Amino acid sequence: MKLLLIFSLIFLLDLYFYLGVYSLFNNTITSNLFKFFYWFSSLIVYLMIIYVILNYEKKTPSIHFNNSILYSSLVFIFLISKFIGIVPLLVDDILRFVKYFARFFQDSENYYDTSRLEFLKKSSLIASGIIFSTFLMGMKWGRYNFKKNFQNIKIDKWPTSLNGFKIVHISDLHLGSFQKVEKLELVVEMINEENPDIVVFTGDLVNNYYYEALPYVNTLKKIKARIGKFSILGNHDYCDYTNLKRSSMEWKKNFNNLLKLQKDAGFDLLLNESRLIDIKNYKFNIIGVENWGAGNFNKDGDLDLSMNDVNDKIPTILLSHDPSHWSEKVLNSDYNIDLQLSGHTHGMQFGIEIPGFKWSPVKYRYSQWAGLYNKHGKQIYVNRGVGHLGYAGRVGIMPDISVLKLYSKI
Repeated sequence: MKLLLIFSLIFLLDLYFYLGVYSLFNNTITSNLFKFFYWFSSLIVYLMIIYVILNYEKKTPSIHFNNSILYSSLVFIFLISKFIGIVPLLVDDILRFVKYFARFFQDSENYYDTSRLEFLKKSSLIASGIIFSTFLMGMKWGRYNFKKNFQNIKIDKWPTSLNGFKIVHISDLHLGSFQKVEKLELVVEMINEENPDIVVFTGDLVNNYYYEALPYVNTLKKIKARIGKFSILGNHDYCDYTNLKRSSMEWKKNFNNLLKLQKDAGFDLLLNESRLIDIKNYKFNIIGVENWGAGNFNKDGDLDLSMNDVNDKIPTILLSHDPSHWSEKVLNSDYNIDLQLSGHTHGMQFGIEIPGFKWSPVKYRYSQWAGLYNKHGKQIYVNRGVGHLGYAGRVGIMPDISVLKLYSKI
């Protein structure tokens, strides 16, 4: 019943848009071609929806899972472009509806402005085409267009002898959405080019299941860092977006296998714990909490437990997947945490980022969503994510390999 309702709503959206723009094609040949391609493409989209539904819970890292992601993205593009396209048409219909009834109360020889309707129809078609082509290009050229973002960060307690200490920060791999191992190999090459002192990964290795990462473990092993590779978990690593219950054996098996895969990939996985890094008698802390997110996100992260027996008089770096943990907990704590490294937002995979200006709709949900932020003497850097989720593409906000250099403020 629910499925029938969804298809009915999609069909009505389709029909409304079609009836709104069909009259633009006056020539018989062009109107017939438009009719054929419009409804043929709609049929393909309906078949994609059925495919995605039937393969949604396929428990294998096979082509079926990747195709589901690809097809769901195409469905998203189809629907969002049609939705944007009907807005001008809907506005005009509402105005004509109001004017139709208004003529009963005042003299009006012509309440129907055909020139404006023609303009709105063309605007509707153009707007729909721009949205469709933009998101389609984001799938083709955006999702694997990996970019290095360089950032110098000054820390009060950082020893001058370690100035230029290099951290490569990656996040949100979402390996279940990758379609080719070769793409991840490119990421590894770009990381190793930097000869980092340490590499940190701030969660969301998979979308849900551990087996999504199986084809990529050997590639992740190739990441090199002079001192070490450290990681934490993100909200998607807990398999909470499935029908599995945390109390079930299947959930526990999936979770434990995921932890093992992170370690097999060469990462020191921090689960509400800390590591003391000692470089020629200069020391600093790396703290790693499990996921903690504001609102309905899981709150497995325990800052107090993570900071147990930690000397925060020396430089302290916190790895925490969700940036809301910084604004909700870290800023208000008595712990001297100099820098938090996070991910989670993906920069919404959509926005504008040019020198001196960045914007994304995700900023209205997360105050800290991409790059470096300072408040009350504490700092957070948010990685834009390497992978993608939901929409298999990126528009404006590219997949991010963050290269951070630490310096003393002195």
